[in-house]
Amino acid sequence: MVYGFLRPLFVESCPACGESSAGGFCAVCAAEFPRVADACRRCGLAQPVAHCPRSRSSWDVDAVVAPFSYAPPLDHYVQALKYRGMRSLGRAFALLLVPALAGAELRIDSLVAVPLHRARHLERGYNQAHEIARTLARALGVPALQRGVVRRTATAAQAGQGARERRAAMSKAFAVGRDFAGRHVGVVDDVVTTGATANALAAALKAAGAARCVVLAVARTPEPAQARNV
Repeated sequence: MVYGFLRPLFVESCPACGESSAGGFCAVCAAEFPRVADACRRCGLAQPVAHCPRSRSSWDVDAVVAPFSYAPPLDHYVQALKYRGMRSLGRAFALLLVPALAGAELRIDSLVAVPLHRARHLERGYNQAHEIARTLARALGVPALQRGVVRRTATAAQAGQGARERRAAMSKAFAVGRDFAGRHVGVVDDVVTTGATANALAAALKAAGAARCVVLAVARTPEPAQARNV
């Protein structure tokens, strides 16, 4: 119990505007983040989907929950978490995800954050996906599993790469050395772009026995405008 005279010491500040917040981003700032309209349950893209990743290659992801579009002003905060050391934003993003999961009616019994290669982890100092997963795990009451799930290849930065290049780079990127038999896994990441990374991890988890893999991300990169006009 927090006594009344101590309560002001425990008020959170919104990481965007600095005003008081019940947790993470305040309602006013969160309302400015663009949402994905009528998202496809399987790939997370806004419908109608011009080029669904399921039609181009093996797709091991059973569902995608990524409620926000990777666009301004949200992209600024995602990049701050990923590249500018603002580790605390992981919790704020997780709190944005919780309401979306409540309405998704998905069974999830464990979380796995998309791992970084050891060299990238040492360079960055933390895994941004795990920062999101830690708070999500507490909110959902499920474990966030790390041991035995590794990224074995140090793939080059994928910004600017197309779907084909990303799939090729990620095809053997992950190794799973623990039993996931029958588990319904939530694969946690910050952004889903082509889906190649999450799909490669889902394939490795299913090879280790996972029954279903659902991707849980803050944002989904929208299809290019020219693709949606096809």
